[in-house]
Amino acid sequence: MPRIPERRGEFADWRDPWPPQGVRQGEPAPSKGVDVLRADGFAAIFDVESVPEDADRYQDHLNNSAPVRMFNELRMAYVAAHLAPDWPRHIRRTNRTVVVRELHVRYESEGWIHEGFVGAISWRARRGKSGLVEQRLVDAAAGRSFARGWVVHLLVGSDGRVEDFPDWFWEAVAGVEGAPIPEWPADRRPWGPPP
Repeated sequence: MPRIPERRGEFADWRDPWPPQGVRQGEPAPSKGVDVLRADGFAAIFDVESVPEDADRYQDHLNNSAPVRMFNELRMAYVAAHLAPDWPRHIRRTNRTVVVRELHVRYESEGWIHEGFVGAISWRARRGKSGLVEQRLVDAAAGRSFARGWVVHLLVGSDGRVEDFPDWFWEAVAGVEGAPIPEWPADRRPWGPPP
């Protein structure tokens, strides 16, 4: 096996399978929030806690970037829990990058720094070379919806061009989701609000 170049004194490989902050590893604790997310069709669910940086400086609620940070950590948790070590190693060894092309967040209620949350993530569709990910955050105790997100993911090669995700990636994701990922038409709609 070829030696992987060192980065910051450690091998640039999947050494720590759990880097996400504020996302608890393993099955979530039973809660109303978990029940809501399972009923919504999510297979990958995690307990999520806010971090001090999520607090609004002037009010007791979470700031607007808190759900965005949590969604990012949830995407990493999905990879760490379900696709590691094969997917991260493939990305690093082939000098590819997974990028977010678009991120859409809908805030559905106010979140508070003292609340515990449950977060979910699901690869919902393939569209051309992109993958569409749906995410949700709900209050663990009551199941109240806090935020929803849609993310468009792309795989970019070392030359900067968008590539198809490999078939084995979609097979691995289908194993997590419990079914093949549907393919949607590859049409590109203009970004932004409707005219």
